[in-house]
Amino acid sequence: MTRQSRKQTAQNSAAQNSAAQNSAAQNSAAPQAADPYAAGKLYLEFCGEDHTLSPGESLSFGRAADLVIDENPYMHRVVGRFVQRGNHWCIENHSRGITFTIRELAGLSSALVGPQSTAALLQGEFTCGFVSGPTRYELSGALEGFEWDTDLLGQAGALGTQTMDWGRVDLNEDQRLLLLAMCEQRLLNPQTEQTQPPSNRQGAARLGWSLTKFNRKLDHLCEKLHRAGIPNVHGGLGANAMDRRVHLMDHALQVELVSVNDLHLIDRQHPAA
Repeated sequence: MTRQSRKQTAQNSAAQNSAAQNSAAQNSAAPQAADPYAAGKLYLEFCGEDHTLSPGESLSFGRAADLVIDENPYMHRVVGRFVQRGNHWCIENHSRGITFTIRELAGLSSALVGPQSTAALLQGEFTCGFVSGPTRYELSGALEGFEWDTDLLGQAGALGTQTMDWGRVDLNEDQRLLLLAMCEQRLLNPQTEQTQPPSNRQGAARLGWSLTKFNRKLDHLCEKLHRAGIPNVHGGLGANAMDRRVHLMDHALQVELVSVNDLHLIDRQHPAA
C-alpha cells in the first residue's frame, strides 16, 4: 500500500468514527418517553390514616410497624413494607404465610405477592389486601407519577387516538365522586341561588374520606383541568381556595362533567345522612 493510500484510508476511518460518535451523541440526547410508573411520591391510606412517601423513604406495616394495622396476634410484627427500588416503588412481603393481592382500583388487573417476595407497583391507583387469621385488611395507594403523567387528559387523549372536546377530561372514579360532592346541591336544585360549593371538610365527610385524601384529590383534579386549558382552577389558601372551588364547580356543571343521573354513585359510596 502506498503512502497516499494509507493516508486516504486513515482519513476515511477517522470520518467514519466521527460520524458514529455524532450519531451516538444525538441518540443519547434524544428525549426519552416519561415512565408513568417512575418513582415520584407514593400516597397510602389505611382506615382514614394518610401517609405520603417521597423517593428514598419507606413504610413498614403490621402489628408493630411504622403503620400499625391491628393488634391481631395472628399478624406478623412487620408483615410488609413499601420501598423504592431503583426508579420504581415496590411492596415487600415479609410474612411467612400471607399473600398480598394488589388490585388496580379500576378493577382491570390484579397481582399476587407471595411470602418473602417483592413486586413492583405498576397500578396507578391500587389496593393491597391480605388476610391475617380471621380478619381481612386492605390498604389503598396511588402513584404520583402515574396520576400526573397518564391521567392528565385520559389514556385516549394522551395517546392521540381520540379528538378531545375542550373543557372535557376523562374522570376516574374518585374524581367523579369529588365533583358530585361539590356539585350535589346544584344538581338537585338547578335553580338554587347557592353559589358556593361545600367546604373541603364537608366534601370529605360526604364521601367518607379523610380530609387529606380529599385535598390531594382536589389538587390533582384542578391541576389536570389547568393543564387541559381551564382557567382559574389554581388556588391557594383562603379566598383563592374558595374561588378555585367555585370555578371548578361552575365548569363541571357547564360542560356536564357530572349530571344528576350520576348522583346514585355518591349515594352508593356514602349515603346521605
